[in-house]
Amino acid sequence: MKVSGNIILFLGGARSGKSALAEKIARNYRNVAYVATAKAIDDEMLERIKKHRRSRPDSWVTFEAGNRLDEVLAEAFSQAEAVIVDCLTVYVAAQMDKTANDDEIVDEIMDVIKSARESGKTVIFVSNEVGMGIVPEYPVGRRYRDLLGIINQKVAEHADQVLLTIAGIPVDVKSLSVIASEA
Repeated sequence: MKVSGNIILFLGGARSGKSALAEKIARNYRNVAYVATAKAIDDEMLERIKKHRRSRPDSWVTFEAGNRLDEVLAEAFSQAEAVIVDCLTVYVAAQMDKTANDDEIVDEIMDVIKSARESGKTVIFVSNEVGMGIVPEYPVGRRYRDLLGIINQKVAEHADQVLLTIAGIPVDVKSLSVIASEA
């Protein structure tokens, strides 16, 4: 029997508590890798990154996603039994700066999901739910909202569990037990 990974997706608005809850789940594992997607582009972001790092156990190894999430994940899989990717929201925005081809970005994320599944590891993705607000006024904002919405749908489709975080409370949107009972 082929070993497959467990994929969990945390969705929520900004400051909803999704990262903290993802970290809480990861604390159940001995070896954890944290794949950070944010870049310290200014002093305020640098402080946010420092605060996030302080919230994690020293034993967790941190990787910077850069522009190749798939390559970084491969290295993280070799060092940990659970991996947090925090967050797809920031990663997708960075990829949009690199290419105008949204299909290329979606394909990359689908490759990441495939490798997460094949890794045999627990992989926890964190992403913002950006589709519940107003329609962005500018084309780039609409492109971003639409692209992230598509990516969130695809990750959710392949995830074993999807949790929507509201005010620090996870709401189970999809779990393996629900899927099993529908089969």
